[in-house]
Amino acid sequence: MRSYSIFILLLFCIASFIRSSSSSAPKHTFLGISPQDEDYYKSSSDSIKCKDGSKKFTKSQLNDDFCDCPDGTDEPGTSACPTAKFYCRNAGHVSLFLFSSRVNDGICDCCDGSDEYDGRVKCPNTCWEAGKVARDRLVKKINTYKEGVTLRTKEIEQAKIAIAKDEAELTKLQNEEKLLKGIVEELKERKEQIEKAEEKERLQKEKEENEKQKAEEALRENEKAEEEGKVENEKVEQEANSEDKPKENTDDDDKFGNIEDSFVNEDPKVDENEGEPTSKVETSDSSETEAVPFNKEEDHAVKNKHESASHRHNDDSTVSTEIDQDAGSKVSPDEDKKAESDTSETTEGLSREELGRLVASRWTGEETSPSSDPSWFEKIQKTVKNVLDAVNIFKTPVNISDAAHVRKEYDESSAKLSKIQSRISSLTQKLKHDFGLEKEFYAFYDRCFEIKQNKYVYKVCPYKQASQEEGHMTTRLGRWDKFEDAYKMMVFSNGDKCWNGPDRSMKVKLRCGLKNELTDVDEPSRCEYVALLATPAVCLEDKLKELQHKLDLLNKEQPQEHDEL
Repeated sequence: MRSYSIFILLLFCIASFIRSSSSSAPKHTFLGISPQDEDYYKSSSDSIKCKDGSKKFTKSQLNDDFCDCPDGTDEPGTSACPTAKFYCRNAGHVSLFLFSSRVNDGICDCCDGSDEYDGRVKCPNTCWEAGKVARDRLVKKINTYKEGVTLRTKEIEQAKIAIAKDEAELTKLQNEEKLLKGIVEELKERKEQIEKAEEKERLQKEKEENEKQKAEEALRENEKAEEEGKVENEKVEQEANSEDKPKENTDDDDKFGNIEDSFVNEDPKVDENEGEPTSKVETSDSSETEAVPFNKEEDHAVKNKHESASHRHNDDSTVSTEIDQDAGSKVSPDEDKKAESDTSETTEGLSREELGRLVASRWTGEETSPSSDPSWFEKIQKTVKNVLDAVNIFKTPVNISDAAHVRKEYDESSAKLSKIQSRISSLTQKLKHDFGLEKEFYAFYDRCFEIKQNKYVYKVCPYKQASQEEGHMTTRLGRWDKFEDAYKMMVFSNGDKCWNGPDRSMKVKLRCGLKNELTDVDEPSRCEYVALLATPAVCLEDKLKELQHKLDLLNKEQPQEHDEL
């Protein structure tokens, strides 16, 4: 039994020896830990919590080559935990992290050789020589930041001045807009009043023109009717004269009214000086028949008159009563001769026109009083005079010169108001945008940045859109959306739809540069674009200090045998 216990003890010792020889613990307790995590492991407490919060371990268990935490928190400097990471300081060069599986694997991964500390492989320190390019790049970057910080400060100052100017202009324009609105409203009211007055005047003139035209047309029609009446009267006169003509051929001493007397007076003794009336009448009748025969109309007229004269004692009117027929007066047979004599005298005193009217009235049976009724021409003259008098009654027309002046003022004021309102809208939209914490991106507004790659021209317009141009064809890669990553990235979204894919979008990463320029565009995923834009706007002074400190560390860790920077 004792021999068996001694055998077990020997086996345990041999296993421990083999373990220690295969993977020894690092000589430095904090080997493989980054400077940022050192405070986490240097806790005053004896126990340290795993970063995933699953367990705790003691300081003696740190880098003991046994994995206590699932996330490898307790073994940052050994290969015991597969998920742990080893930190290479690489003094004089760029530090980096390695997977713990590469620790003591016989390959020098860190330029300072810190990952192969078990002594099986000797790794020379090549960090200073390898880090020269990185240091030079860092020095150049620091110089860029220094100048960029200066430019950024100037741009911020200019942006603040410009924004203050825009705000002052906006306030001024808003005040002008209020005043100008009132002026435009007043001018509009005056303009509308003038237009109403002008419209009223136009309608009145149109009405006057219509009335004038109607009066002229009526005048022309009446003149035409009057001309026709004159012609008709002349015809009637000629007919009347032709009725008198046979009698005149037989008796030179007879006048217009004697033919009626010859028919009315059946007494053969017409005049003592005329001799034998019976034979004279017969002779006259025969001579009239032989010399100038009656036509049918004349014969009919004479017969009618003769019949009227032969039956005078039965008629209620004479030639005189025919003229005054509407009055209803009657003339006795005893006064027939006297009436005929008066009618003859009246007829002789009339003009041709009045005579024609008188004869026409006898034919139509209408009453005509030429001496009392005005002529058609006089009536038309009176109508036209009334129209012209009516024209002068209207009010004085609108002053056209004032109307033109008001319209001009209204148009100019309206145009100015429209221009002011457009500018107000533009400034309001502009000042709504996010120009950064210190207004450093104000210079981006209304600007576009381009770069040509292969056959495409990419254009980025902050606060508007991003596009891709090929010849005359333009594809929108996205509309302005927002800033991301603490103003280190601009996002453009909702661009043109990809064929059988998503809407196009673009992210523009901002890098410190001495001028605003687009330096690169890529399409890492289908219809998703990434661009790089250099600008002084992101040359932050804090970042400059960080870079300077990093360079100082590199120079401080310079090996003794080197005299370089």
